[in-house]
Amino acid sequence: MKQQISRTKAAYTNSIIAALAQFINLVFSFVTRFFFIHELGAEYLGLNGLFLNILNILSFAELGIGAAITFSLYKPIHDQNHQDILALMKLFRTVYRIIALIILVCGLILLPFLSNFIADKNLSVSVGNIYFAFFLALMNTVVSYLLSYKRSFVIAAQLGYIDSVNRLSFNVITQVFQIFFLLTLHSFYIYLFIQLLLTFLSNVRITMIANKRFPYLKDLSKAGKVSKDVVDYLKKNVIGMMSAKFGGVVVNGTDNLILSSFIGLSIVGLYSNYTLFLTGLASVLTQGISAVTSSIGNLGSEAGSLDLQKKIFHQYQYINNLVSAFGSFGLALFLPDAISLWAGKSYLLSALVTFLIVENFFITQLRQNVINVTNAYGLYWFERYKAVIEALSNLIISLVLVIVFKFGIEGVLLGTIASNIFVNSWWEPMIIFQNKLHGIWRKYTRNYLVTLFFGTLFLMLQTCWINSQLNVTNFWEIGLKILCFIFSMSIIVFVCGASSKISLVQLLKEKIGYK
Repeated sequence: MKQQISRTKAAYTNSIIAALAQFINLVFSFVTRFFFIHELGAEYLGLNGLFLNILNILSFAELGIGAAITFSLYKPIHDQNHQDILALMKLFRTVYRIIALIILVCGLILLPFLSNFIADKNLSVSVGNIYFAFFLALMNTVVSYLLSYKRSFVIAAQLGYIDSVNRLSFNVITQVFQIFFLLTLHSFYIYLFIQLLLTFLSNVRITMIANKRFPYLKDLSKAGKVSKDVVDYLKKNVIGMMSAKFGGVVVNGTDNLILSSFIGLSIVGLYSNYTLFLTGLASVLTQGISAVTSSIGNLGSEAGSLDLQKKIFHQYQYINNLVSAFGSFGLALFLPDAISLWAGKSYLLSALVTFLIVENFFITQLRQNVINVTNAYGLYWFERYKAVIEALSNLIISLVLVIVFKFGIEGVLLGTIASNIFVNSWWEPMIIFQNKLHGIWRKYTRNYLVTLFFGTLFLMLQTCWINSQLNVTNFWEIGLKILCFIFSMSIIVFVCGASSKISLVQLLKEKIGYK
């Protein structure tokens, strides 16, 4: 019973603090981006977005090894097996050092060809020394892998809230300094250097915290070798994670590359403003949803808990569906107004593009419960083919729509939506149903389709009709938009509850209890 109470408390604590910390960080990110836009301009904004996409692709070198090793830590942490923990942590440290070196070398090789990713060659000159700027951004990614292996241990030990507070503290410090130097020196290079320095200090701090809470982690020289069973597991699942990583890199990391190469940096800058809101909100929602992953993994290591796991899975899907709709409806109704007030009307994209952006966000968020359960159960091996098909379909569709049909940003978004609908929506849950939670696919599919249908319908009405009739020029219209949001959410709560046969009120009373 003590373990059950501990797991429940950990799940709620990690979810609440992670979401709150991410929200605070999101607010600071908007403030920093505001000063970035007004001090440096859209071209630098697009260049920064391009750097992030390239570095996301280089991070493919990580291959998902971290997630596989983190999953391997669940059982020894549960059993308090210090010997196995030390062996895994030593392996973790070695692997991450190698990954950091690979990313550094690949980044340096790519450096001379950086201008090839910018359509307007004159623009690449006007924004200054793009090579030095990219080097600073590259070092930030390299440094993020140094000392970060103990961060993963803290999360696996169901103490994710500690990492959330640590990240928040250093992110706020980073952005305060970035704003100060943007206003005083107007330097993109100093902006990137501050990010690099604070990333390193954040990893040092979380390492110190881990060593203090778990003193036996200090001396990895005493660690033995990882057992053969664990090594075999890691070899098998790293292959699965490698393909999953490849899929994620292509789907999420090539959008700005395509836009920059075939359209220009300016559209990347406009799109990056929208993605700042989307990724910011997604990080808040995902932090809250994914913070319980370690608790689900902990539950999955217990024998005789299969029925409880199935019950929690359905409750988890129901909550994730409502959270996804909540975030998406808010974006659909208020994102254009927020962009207009924050950056200016010249930074707005069309209603159709806005719908596609938010629809893509909605579909992606609907996957989060399945993704997190897959991670909790360590089912990476079974995703190896799915990720490759997803990546190729997304890339091919996007390139055809952009190059052949001249769809522009719409083509990139449609490519991502198509890969999500035709590949991820059925393949990802099938992995769970075939390998862990048998016999629940009908109920899951019904709940997913109901939420997708009504959610998409409301998003279309909100972005393409309601926003054309209402804006935030006065409190009356703000009130009408809020009423539209409440009405939409009420319908979703009703139809999702009827489909899943779960009462939101009853669920809140029971507090979902991860036992």
